[in-house]
Amino acid sequence: MKKPTLKDVAKEAGVSVATVSYVLNDVAHQTIPDETKRRVLEAVGKLNYVQNLAARSLSSGRTQLLGVLLVGSERDLVSKYISYGKFIDELERMSKPQGYHLMTSQIDPVTPNFAIIAERKLDGVFLIDAREGSFYSVSEKFPYGSPLVLVDGNIEDPLFRRLMPDFSQLFGLVRETFAGSPFAVICENYHNRSMTESLAAAADVPPERLLALDADGDLAAFLARNRGLPLVVFNEFLAMRLLGRVDPSAMVVVCASEAPGYLPEGIRLLVLEDSKASVAYATMEQLLHRPYEPEEKIRKFRFKLFTS
Repeated sequence: MKKPTLKDVAKEAGVSVATVSYVLNDVAHQTIPDETKRRVLEAVGKLNYVQNLAARSLSSGRTQLLGVLLVGSERDLVSKYISYGKFIDELERMSKPQGYHLMTSQIDPVTPNFAIIAERKLDGVFLIDAREGSFYSVSEKFPYGSPLVLVDGNIEDPLFRRLMPDFSQLFGLVRETFAGSPFAVICENYHNRSMTESLAAAADVPPERLLALDADGDLAAFLARNRGLPLVVFNEFLAMRLLGRVDPSAMVVVCASEAPGYLPEGIRLLVLEDSKASVAYATMEQLLHRPYEPEEKIRKFRFKLFTS
């Protein structure tokens, strides 16, 4: 059966081919009556018309594809991958109304293969927890001016936008909560060295009281060594592993996964003031459409204290 074309949709809706194109591509400078838009969309549904994205990219110079590249290895905890589920879901919900499709892929931290970027000609990329060297490998695959946003990582280069937690503000809230008492910290291991260093500097605890956990880490030994100390845990799903092993009233959980509802009532939580995805997408949207507007090179996620 022959696939319907743009001309078929235009004939069915009783409008020009140009009008159909304006409606489907949501062209901002064209004023299309709501009734006309309705007829076009009804025709699209009736004929099961699907846009040819390849042809569209040739005419516009854009693929309407945004990439989410999550740097990870087999040593990472499962909870780390789970923690980005809500972020990616919300990012996709924000992208769709703007005509963008989201493509996700895992990237090895040591020997990254970025062929996917060149093959798909991504308009922009969200790169999660990348090592410093990996980040430059990604940037080399892009033409000048293509936006890259590094999420949960830092790199000393003014060309790139970085999004990461405000660790100083976060641990200020922790110290207020624990009234200045000593505490220990458990987080997942970050591939981005600067991220770990920033967390450690803000926590300002002895090395034996900070565990960046991966599959090789000894959680039991760490808990035994710090028995009796209040505990700061990054990621709700990592905190769930500790239930039954640590008194919940002695924990403060940093809700990096933005899923506090999975924890039992009564646990003290540090939740984001603004969702990670909303900050990330706003940064990407500006880089794509308003690149010359002034913008912070590094944006930090702030937290507030909440009890579940």
